Amino acid sequence: MDSRLIVAAFVVLLAVAPARAEEPGSAPTARQSALTFFRHLKESLSSSAVQGQRKKGKVGAVAAVRGADQKSALADPNEPVFKGDLRAKKEKSVAAEDAEFAAAVDLVLQGKAAEGAKAFEEFKAKHPKSRNLDKVREAIDQAKSLGTTAAQPAG
Repeated sequence: MDSRLIVAAFVVLLAVAPARAEEPGSAPTARQSALTFFRHLKESLSSSAVQGQRKKGKVGAVAAVRGADQKSALADPNEPVFKGDLRAKKEKSVAAEDAEFAAAVDLVLQGKAAEGAKAFEEFKAKHPKSRNLDKVREAIDQAKSLGTTAAQPAG
């Protein structure tokens, strides 16, 4: 008897939940959806003051072993050396790449969908190994859909 009651309650919940979720006029248009995509994309590309500091919390240890004198003609042990130069260089190039991508997103947000799509295509050609390629491909599709919806008369 209890299992029948539980099953009946479950069926009622399943029948009521979709009815509540569908409200008239709640579905966004294709244009609104694409613009929301570009706003969220722009937010994800903006850098924060904390972004570069997140990975610097790693702790490392170095052990030294006494032994033979380790002098080398190639490296002066008294010369200061900066660790992380390669990481800083990579972070700088990633930031420049993100800024270029964000500029193309700005074009679309300003209502210049065709120019934005062209800028995304140029970005894809210039950075074929970018970490943003999936986002770029989706942005190209969204920008082209914005261009076609803007060309159609509203009515």
